[in-house]
Amino acid sequence: MSEPRLSELIHMSDDEQGVALRVIEGMRFSEAGDYDALRSEILVSSQFMSGRVELYINAYDLDSWSEVLEALAAGQSATWLESGRSPRLVLAPPEATESGCPEVSVYDVTGSQIHVTVPVAVEPDWIERHRQLLGEIRDRFPLPH
Repeated sequence: MSEPRLSELIHMSDDEQGVALRVIEGMRFSEAGDYDALRSEILVSSQFMSGRVELYINAYDLDSWSEVLEALAAGQSATWLESGRSPRLVLAPPEATESGCPEVSVYDVTGSQIHVTVPVAVEPDWIERHRQLLGEIRDRFPLPH
């Protein structure tokens, strides 16, 4: 069996560390043609530590990710996946951090209860790039609303 092709919804990395959210596969729980959820994983990597946590995201989550990107573009911090059913991410734009870089905090609220914050030096167009990644995920994995 071949390995599934992974698609990224989030990819923030530099030479030292990064955070990614990869969609592993679309899941169908009904006979409808669309996917019902996306089996995904959050990966955190640095010279200091690395970790992985699995989660499922749905159409509502993708809509709220779009809202997070809008808040970040306006220079505001934003929280994504606040339902308590999955890990939570808090993203801060460069204007809101001491490091001067965007920061991603991953809270494993459903498992280990560990959280980590990763500052990442990204390209200036990082928000637009993430809008493109969102569009690619929506095209590849249609989810009903």
